[in-house]
Amino acid sequence: MSIPVMMTIAGSDCSAGAGIQADMKAAQAMGVFALTAVTCVVSEVPGLVRGIAEISPDLVADQVSINLEHFPVSAIKTGMLYSPAIVRAVCDVLKGRKLPIVVDPVMIATAGDRLMQEEAIDVYEQCLLPMASLLTPNLDEAKVLLRRTADITSTQMAESAALLACRYSCPVLLKGGHLEGDCYDVLVDKQGAVLAEWTRPRIHNVGTHGTGCTLSSAIAARLAAGDSLIDASDKGLAFVARAIKEHIHWDSPVPMDVLYRDDV
Repeated sequence: MSIPVMMTIAGSDCSAGAGIQADMKAAQAMGVFALTAVTCVVSEVPGLVRGIAEISPDLVADQVSINLEHFPVSAIKTGMLYSPAIVRAVCDVLKGRKLPIVVDPVMIATAGDRLMQEEAIDVYEQCLLPMASLLTPNLDEAKVLLRRTADITSTQMAESAALLACRYSCPVLLKGGHLEGDCYDVLVDKQGAVLAEWTRPRIHNVGTHGTGCTLSSAIAARLAAGDSLIDASDKGLAFVARAIKEHIHWDSPVPMDVLYRDDV
């Protein structure tokens, strides 16, 4: 039996709600095998980031390289890259590869902690984003990339996505999960034209963590399986929505969040 293969290049989350742990769960649920290249080890639980240890950029690059050498990788997702050196190391290995690359610009945790060094952002924009087949920012990340200080409203989302698409010459899926009211997401092509929009009722009284990781990995997995960008995005968004709706919860000193199940 042949199974599609994707690779996630991201941080490790010890609570398994985000990072490569979430990526692997999402890929499996999408019917795809996930390889991993670990960039950082993060000590965190939902709502609290307590420590970040960076992996050697050379070792990060070698993880990416050895996976590409030994497996039929059909798509790549990048998540937490953290430092300028890691961004450069990853880009050096990926340069010239004819593979879909889904870039989840992991910059700020849900808890508000910074997950990318400030000095890494310029390198990220210069080296990685020109390679992207899809950029999947949330509203806070879009503000950083657009150098905005004011919040992006629902009526400004399509325009903001178009600005990002034109700036980086890649399709953009701008996620509106941080909005009040219904959840709204918009996908634009690299010229900024709207390809698809989704609106879903918000599920209340659920604390989420790792939804962006899960979504980008689910999309990369479906691209690896041969889906179009619109279909892959649709399936990824539907998967995350169902996972939130059917979440698992434990009583804990730190409120636990969505844990993604293979059967959703």
